[in-house]
Amino acid sequence: MRGELRYRSSVLLLALALCAAPAAVADRAPPPDVREIPIEIPDPTPTGLLLAWKPTVLSVRLDTGTGDSKFGSESFEPGRGLARFTFQLLGNKPFFGRVEAEGGQFKTSEARLGSTGADITGRFLAGAATRITSGVVLTAGAGVLTRYEWGRPTGGVPTIGMFGVASNLELDIRLLPAISMGFFVEGAIAPFPYLAQTNLGDLSDSSEFRGRIQFSYDVSPSMAIDVGYDFTRWHAAFTNSTIVNSTDRALLIESRDHAATLGLRFKFRP
Repeated sequence: MRGELRYRSSVLLLALALCAAPAAVADRAPPPDVREIPIEIPDPTPTGLLLAWKPTVLSVRLDTGTGDSKFGSESFEPGRGLARFTFQLLGNKPFFGRVEAEGGQFKTSEARLGSTGADITGRFLAGAATRITSGVVLTAGAGVLTRYEWGRPTGGVPTIGMFGVASNLELDIRLLPAISMGFFVEGAIAPFPYLAQTNLGDLSDSSEFRGRIQFSYDVSPSMAIDVGYDFTRWHAAFTNSTIVNSTDRALLIESRDHAATLGLRFKFRP
């Protein structure tokens, strides 16, 4: 009888051990293979090609030294556009080059200078971009700038080219995975004239200020829609000018543009 009880006890203990073994093995087993899915973070270098339409409201101020002139009535310039090509420099480094051209219709209601003309501005810049946080990128650039405007020999805006240097800063903030907002500011001086009509006189000072607020929507990994507002102000001062009748032959011309930017940006991956 005792032998039978011992036999049954041994069988019971063995059965309990076999039941507990899988649980113990499961506790010691390594966790399942969990692979992290990387979240793509855009490269800070803003490479790509932007083609945009820039309908503009233009106003011009003309001063002959009296200091009491005001900006003239504003005129709408629908025939203006922008092309900007940004490319990466030095391999995978955050350095870039930029070639930009904008311009088109340039009219003014200032009677003494006529109203028909056109202009084009070119920028050749280099810079660097740095990621401040995962959703904020700061871009800085500097380079050379040139602007040329021309009108009819009679009844057009003055014909003159200007050359100088420019620098800018741009802050891009990612609001949503596909939507970002950008703030841009640029300053330039262009004191070197070329191909100017003689009666304008001598260019003594020329400068530019530009600001922009822009929203971008990523349609796909390689294309985005850009919508923004641009403000640009040009200032040019002349001496020995005979284009208008003034006592001291001084001439000051200022123009300010309020423009909407509607464009497609094709993004290039490094």
